[in-house]
Amino acid sequence: MKGHIKVTPSYRLIDFSPIPLSITVERKPVNRNAHFAKLNQSLKLAIDEFKKSDDFTDFILRDEDKPKHLVLTFKENVDVDDRIALSTLSSHGMTLLSVNNVEGRTVANVSVPIEKISKIDEIFNEYLNKETKSQEPKNRKFVESISDIEFGSIRSLWISPEALPDDNKEIINVELWFDFSKTDKDETVHRIHQAAQLAGVTLKQHTLIFKERIVKLAYASLSQLYNLQLLLENIAEIRPAQTISNTFLDMNPAESYEWVGSLKTRKISNPIPVCVLDTGINSAHPLLQEFTPEETVISSEPTWSTNDIKGHGTAVSGIVLYGDLKLALQSGVTDITSTIESVKILPDEGENDYDLYGAIITDAVYNIEAIRPSQKRIYTMAVTSGYKLRGIASSFSAAIDVLASGSPDDDMKRIFVISAGNMDPKFLKDYPESNFTSTIEDPANSYNSITVGYWASEGNIVEKGYRLLADLTDLGPSSTTSMSWISSSPFKPDVIFEGGNYGFDDEYEFPANLEELSLLTTSNEFIDGKFFASFIETSAATALASNFISKLWSQYPDYRPETIRALLIHSAEWPQRIIERFSPLKNKQSVSNLLRVAGYGQPNLSKALTSGDKSVNLVVEDQIQPYTPEGTMNKMVLYSLPWPSEELEKLGDIEVKLRVTLSYFIEPNPGERGWENKFKYTSHGLRFDFNCAGEESGEFVARINKKYRNSNPDIDIGDSDSDKWLLGPTMRNRGSIHSDVWVGSAVELADKKYIAVYPVSGWWKELKKENRQSSIAQFSLVVSIETPENNLELHNKISQILEIDTSVQSVVSI
Repeated sequence: MKGHIKVTPSYRLIDFSPIPLSITVERKPVNRNAHFAKLNQSLKLAIDEFKKSDDFTDFILRDEDKPKHLVLTFKENVDVDDRIALSTLSSHGMTLLSVNNVEGRTVANVSVPIEKISKIDEIFNEYLNKETKSQEPKNRKFVESISDIEFGSIRSLWISPEALPDDNKEIINVELWFDFSKTDKDETVHRIHQAAQLAGVTLKQHTLIFKERIVKLAYASLSQLYNLQLLLENIAEIRPAQTISNTFLDMNPAESYEWVGSLKTRKISNPIPVCVLDTGINSAHPLLQEFTPEETVISSEPTWSTNDIKGHGTAVSGIVLYGDLKLALQSGVTDITSTIESVKILPDEGENDYDLYGAIITDAVYNIEAIRPSQKRIYTMAVTSGYKLRGIASSFSAAIDVLASGSPDDDMKRIFVISAGNMDPKFLKDYPESNFTSTIEDPANSYNSITVGYWASEGNIVEKGYRLLADLTDLGPSSTTSMSWISSSPFKPDVIFEGGNYGFDDEYEFPANLEELSLLTTSNEFIDGKFFASFIETSAATALASNFISKLWSQYPDYRPETIRALLIHSAEWPQRIIERFSPLKNKQSVSNLLRVAGYGQPNLSKALTSGDKSVNLVVEDQIQPYTPEGTMNKMVLYSLPWPSEELEKLGDIEVKLRVTLSYFIEPNPGERGWENKFKYTSHGLRFDFNCAGEESGEFVARINKKYRNSNPDIDIGDSDSDKWLLGPTMRNRGSIHSDVWVGSAVELADKKYIAVYPVSGWWKELKKENRQSSIAQFSLVVSIETPENNLELHNKISQILEIDTSVQSVVSI
């Protein structure tokens, strides 16, 4: 077998603007006078309620310290098709704090300077009394998109499907998200602590800082939070506090010490550090000790020991190093491509505290990197919180995205492998329907992480009275999914790995974790002679994914993290029973359901490591500036790939596959603030497209680029072949990794040698004050050709083309 072909293809940078979507919506009539009267009255009532709060602030604060803003909640008018025109508010000096969904209706929480209240009144009066040149009411789109205005309440800032308590005096744990878009960060933190003390709100130590957002954890009643809101005008969101799940399998001994001594290892010269963020590690285990540097075994809390009392971290570490130990012990020899590092993030006893786990993980990352600097490291986290937000970012998942993507202050990019989480065993009797309603847990919803589910990999049941709960190669019995997420959210999990299976007793409707249906790993109780433990579910699968990635990265040590992630997903295939469950994949909904349940499938190590057998992989690592300094779309890049057209034409009408994977990391902007570009979660977005058979490069560019089309009106516009792609250009463009498969004839594929990468909107585009609109985005592109014939011929032909071109970059002519 041969390696992948890393290429620097001929390219051309072309001024770019997207083709706009044309949507005509018939406007529903609104009674102008009645609508004005309703909004005018609701605004007065909101202001009156704000004035009632003066008694509290008069008693607590000096005049100069009183808030200079009030928070108003604008409710969506569901009788019209227009969204709330948020830009109208921001253009008049008001600050959008958050956009929420309350009882099925969109609401916008806005911080309004007291002196700007008259501006809202002016906007309403202009709507009543003035017309535009097109003879419609002035400010119509904004005013008619609102049904009601209220004084902002704690409940309108609550971002969670979970209900707040009815008792206003009940103490709850919450995350408080504060806006500092127009204030100094340090001054804002000082004011938060000062106001919390006055309101009786207890704040925890950790602080998370995002773009324009400060996050603190608080213990308080709703009454205390209400008082805090009166003292501070910048509470943007309130969310449930998080605690990491503390329920792990009881791991039983499986083998004896003789087996440990029989296993031989082959170490490579450049092992990849894998940092396990978990319950600690008992690194003196004879199968772990040699590969776990003592100085890299630490705890996030200085008063904790680094030992693993619960056993979960030791179990994860064993599979990271060896894979399923059953297979390693049977073969007698195994290759070790990683070393283990451990940061203990969970306590030995009691429940885990509510905390800002994003801050804890951030500290853990920087601490381990200070101890042992490395440009390549895999962070593995097989523990999750129970937080569920239908794919919406949390402070935890956003912190993971920050660490993965890097930032102006930290240019390191990192690979995070995170378990999707397991459903409660009491729901297993309803498999697989219960999987479709059990949502992936936080922080596995992060864009940049590799989220891992599992498939049923064990089918040899011995225990009497039980049947297999899941058929072999079907979805893992407790693997969570993103079926219930909002449609625009990333497809998660990204991939699935082996995770064992469950037995099921039909008489008692009892699911059983049976040893013979588990993977084998290292036990934390080895001192008592228990060297091995059984291990299942997404924790085992996540450890296997890290083992896989270490093998891949050690073979291609110069590849970027984005490329390693791309190759992992590019190699994935759906297990037989899972794809049968969703076949035939004739409509996009079936494909979407498959992706939300099983991601892109089970990665294939041979395909990820080599080319020339099943497929030929071309790898491109490049970068692009998505936006101009003025904050408009900048350039697209058009590549002419070294394409084996002659070899493909010889294959005639035989069916072949083209697969493309585009991988990049986004910088996050967490907080629910609606749909405008400056409030997007993602810093930028990239997309790819291929030319069609018979479509010249100029026709292709004109099809996807409005600016080029306008400059070249005589060029014919090519036709899309989107029906030949499995996902298609709309579905594949979620998240920060986009992978799709084209199926057609070899003759058609011979013509498809042009690929474009182009930008879409993100918040970089709007952030001129920090010069972020000129930021550079790295990306990795993997393109593969798969034919039924021996692909070594294609591999050799591409290599010959590259030798002729001498790998010199040249300009694509169009």
